[in-house]
Amino acid sequence: MKNIKRFLKIEGRLLLIICIVLISRFAILPLSPNLSEGISDKLLHFLAFYLLSMLVDFAFPKTPFNALKIFILLGYGIAIEIAQSFFPYRSCSFADIAADAAGIALYLLTVPLLKRIPFIRERWSE
Repeated sequence: MKNIKRFLKIEGRLLLIICIVLISRFAILPLSPNLSEGISDKLLHFLAFYLLSMLVDFAFPKTPFNALKIFILLGYGIAIEIAQSFFPYRSCSFADIAADAAGIALYLLTVPLLKRIPFIRERWSE
């Protein structure tokens, strides 16, 4: 059980770093015409921050998913929006921050369901 918990922590940290790098990179690139036709930008924000919430929670399992983790994630989302305001082909949007917050909130709401998945529930085991 300790091996699974350690695996989840190490993999969670590695995936968290990869996701932060990728999300940060895509946040400052010009929007692809194909992307704007397909998936909604708000949906992408929502899904990205749901995933980031899970990865932050798994990467640092000694502390619960608390206000500190939430503020760090929201701070990252706000930093992305501020950075985008400096690029002529991007813009700052409060709706994006709201989508980020909604992704975080959904993670909080789905934790009880995640605790029922055998491999994943090890994150919360004592």
